[in-house]
Amino acid sequence: MVDVPRRYRLLVTDVDGTLLPPDRRVLPAVREALRAVRDRGVRVCLATGRMWRSVRPYVEAVGADSPVVLYNGAVVYDFHADRVLEYHTLDPDGLRAALEVLREFPDVRPHVFAQERVYVDRLDPQSRAYLERDGITAEEVGDLVEACAGGATVAKTHRGGLDTVPRDPVKVLVVGNPERLLSLEGELARRAPKVRRVFSERDFLELLPWGVSKGTALRTVCAVLGVPLHEVVAVGDNPNDLEMLQAAGLGVAVANAHPAVREAAGYVTRAPGGEALVEVAERFLLNGSPDNPKGR
Repeated sequence: MVDVPRRYRLLVTDVDGTLLPPDRRVLPAVREALRAVRDRGVRVCLATGRMWRSVRPYVEAVGADSPVVLYNGAVVYDFHADRVLEYHTLDPDGLRAALEVLREFPDVRPHVFAQERVYVDRLDPQSRAYLERDGITAEEVGDLVEACAGGATVAKTHRGGLDTVPRDPVKVLVVGNPERLLSLEGELARRAPKVRRVFSERDFLELLPWGVSKGTALRTVCAVLGVPLHEVVAVGDNPNDLEMLQAAGLGVAVANAHPAVREAAGYVTRAPGGEALVEVAERFLLNGSPDNPKGR
């Protein structure tokens, strides 16, 4: 590989809605653009809310570099070495409080993630559709408070592989009607303040360890790779990407991104998610200027 003649040495991209179009198939033009970027000596890493086995096919499809950011920043995983670089679990009191609130919202479906496993109180069409979309399965456990809200630990540095990390929950993803999720978020803010709340899509509310985000995980990735933050281009589309875009040297929002993400970005693409990475590669990493105007 030759050194890239511009200041960006790392491209970090969100997956759903950014790398992937609605049909969740990486476009050939995107594959080619990312291959060209890597050939120029720029690393390409993925940052997602997904678990490892759900995102692995896309890592392999685009030849992404290690490490990968999982669970919206709760886990940073070096998949080449099968080594967890950072692993955060939910505060046990906060998790219990959140699950107790969720009992009062029977029309939404919570999914608890722990050590590459997913737990639900029951499987219904809403859950099945989400699980099928992400290519994962879940175990029915009945009452989530009793099954999942035991004592938790926090391991910020972990030297083993994913099969040896703590079994305590790292996140809860709640699927539901957007208006109901907004009501739920307000109740959680009041009664479960130790849990971070962020929307990854209009109908996905994610509950994470406090202080964890894709932005905090990006700092870990940069430290591991020896790349300063100002040499990073980060691309995303939803509120769970905000901190990552703000931390990077250049934060890029895709054309159809959430308004708050567009407002915070240093550059907004003309192309929507699924196509935008071609524009980003050509403008900032291959043939274009390193400037970062907001839009064109």
